[in-house]
Order: sequence, then C-alpha cells, then structure tokens
Amino acid sequence: MSVRLVLYSGKGGVGKTSLSAATAIRAAKLGHRTLVVSTDSAHSLADALDRKVGAEPTEVLPNLEAVEVDVNRELASHWGTIHEYLTRFMTFRGVDETVAEEIAILPGMEELFSLVRVKAWSESRRYDFIVIDCAPTGDTVRMLAVPEVLSFYFSRIFPIQRTVVRTVRPVAQRITDMPIPSDDVFGAVKRVYEQMEGMGPLLQDPKRSSIRIVLNPERMVINESQRLYTYLSLFGFPVDAVVANRVLPEEARSSYFDRWFSIQAGHLATARADFAPLPFFEAPLFDREMVGTEMLDEFGRRVFGKTDPSAVLHRDRPVEVKKEGQSYALYVRLPFAEKDRIQVYAKGDELVVQVDNQRRHLVLPRTLAGRAVASAGFTDQRLRVAFGSKEAS
Repeated sequence: MSVRLVLYSGKGGVGKTSLSAATAIRAAKLGHRTLVVSTDSAHSLADALDRKVGAEPTEVLPNLEAVEVDVNRELASHWGTIHEYLTRFMTFRGVDETVAEEIAILPGMEELFSLVRVKAWSESRRYDFIVIDCAPTGDTVRMLAVPEVLSFYFSRIFPIQRTVVRTVRPVAQRITDMPIPSDDVFGAVKRVYEQMEGMGPLLQDPKRSSIRIVLNPERMVINESQRLYTYLSLFGFPVDAVVANRVLPEEARSSYFDRWFSIQAGHLATARADFAPLPFFEAPLFDREMVGTEMLDEFGRRVFGKTDPSAVLHRDRPVEVKKEGQSYALYVRLPFAEKDRIQVYAKGDELVVQVDNQRRHLVLPRTLAGRAVASAGFTDQRLRVAFGSKEAS
C-alpha cells in the first residue's frame, strides 16, 4: 500500500499548524504510522505539539513522528554548488556580491527541497500517512509549481546548454575571465532533476495526495482561499476538503457576540455553497489555546468526528483529456476563475494556460501533440480546449 499525503494550505494565521498536528494525532491514534512535517521556514509545529521537534523525524507519540525541515540545510545540500556558480557569474557581471548571493536562490527553492525530503520519506515505506503543514498561500503555490517548471527547463534546455558549454569551454577559458559552469555544476543540476522526478505525478494523483484548504469565516480569508483553489486546480493538484477554523460555538453566544454570530453564519453558508461538492468541516473556536497533544487530539475529534482523516475525502481530476467524436478536448477545472482572467494559447507541443499571474505550461500528451487548437471556452468553472486533426508534418 502506498503512502498517503495530505497538505494543509491557506492564508497565514488561519490555524494550519494546529490542524496539521491534530490531523496527525488522530491518524496515529487510529493506528496509521504517521509523520507530520512543517515546511514553513517560520516553524511553529514544535510550539503546537509542546514537544521538541528537530530537523529529522522525532517521536512524539506511538505511531507519530514530527519534523521541522531545516530549509537552509536542505538548500545548501542540494543547491550549494549551483548557488556558488550563479553568485560568481552575477558578481562578474557587476552585481553586488551580497545581492548576487540572494538572487542566486530562485523563488521557491526552499520549498522545493522541503518537498524533496517529503518525497524521500514517502518512498521509504516507513509511514502510512504524511501530513504537511505548508507555508501561507503564495509560498504553497510556488512550492507546488516549481518542480514542474524546473523539470521543463532541465529536460529541454539543460542538455543543450551542457553540450554547448563543453564545446566552447576550452576556448572561452583562454579569452575571458567570465565563470564557465564546470561539470560539477552540471552534475549538481542533474542530481536536482533526478530528485524531482516523479514528484509531479505523486502530488497530482488524487489516490495518493490531497490538499486541504484551511480558512476562517471572514470575507477576505474566503476570497484568498478561492484564489488558492483556482491556482491549485490550474496546476492539477487535487483538493479533497475545506476546513473552516475558529467558528464561534453556541456556548459563546452573548449580546456582545450576536453580530459576529450573524456575520460568521453568512460567510459559512456562502463558503459551503461556493466550495461544493468538496467536504466542508468546521473547527470550533476553543476557550483555550490548542497546545499539546491532548488538546490537539480533542481538536481533531471535534473536526473529523468518526471520519478517518487519512482517507481520501473527495476525488476529482482537475485536468482531463476526453475523446469527443473523432477529436479530443482537454478540460481544466478552474473554480472561482473568471473568463476575462484566463489566457490560453498553444506553443509547440505545449498548451499555456494563465490565470492572473499564475502560468502553467501543460506538456500535451502524445494524443494531442501536433493537433491544432480548434477552440477554447469557459463554462461551469471548466476550461475546455478543443483540438482538431493532426497537423501535417
């Protein structure tokens, strides 16, 4: 049986860490060998568990281990050689060394290597269930999108560059001081590519991986959660539940809170309807902090009841290819997107889909590669791209 991954994401401060820890504790109590991982550079998992948690898996309870990924250590281990070369190259081009060191770390790198560790743990067969406490919305989208973007670069551009550099390096070293990437640099790039292989299929397989969106019953938070759902769907990541955290319980009702009850009720009703058919859970606002394993266990019980939190709660494939008559159509679910925010165009054997500032290069399957795009439309929260016959070669 393959390991199950659940990633919790949402706006900063909505309670992802507490919910991640509570989910992990409930799963462990149900007999699943569980690991809870914090990939946020501003870790708070140890604070929530009220236990010491290190950069390697630490036992917290029977069947439960926890880890706070040391992003700096992971970055140095995987990107150090490449980082050193990029820094030297930019310094040669006149960039201040301090600035060069910073921009030589590409956006999403820290998050990427946290995922590399998660992938390794998932392949170890040491765990049945891995819960990942992600960084806030923007960092999560970057973390999940980076492997696909880099895989495209490494598989298509990198081999060409390596061949060219090997050809010109002997001459270039005699006529310029410009740093030329060595075989060590290319070897480091190759290792990163190999470590990323299979990450996309793992995270995009609804049987193995799910993302759960955490929100508070507040309009601004719900709006950001809707955008997150759109972007996750764009990149093909399955979402299987929404959890509304810090919902005022009936025992808190008073003249002072009456207006808040009314506001929350309206937001919750809207969110339930908007995110349907996703399962929608509610986590009450407790009368104390959710700190320590006992409180977190109670938190998990209140959220999930008799539901096993390691189960697949909803199955949906954000990206599908269907045969329609003699031709094919590609469907991309884009919940909460608006038609005028979507751009679609073909580029070789790729389909480029952009929503706001999030762009995905979809490498078309062999069935569609070489076919002309006949039309594109957006209805019922789904982008439909129809393909015509094969173009003559």
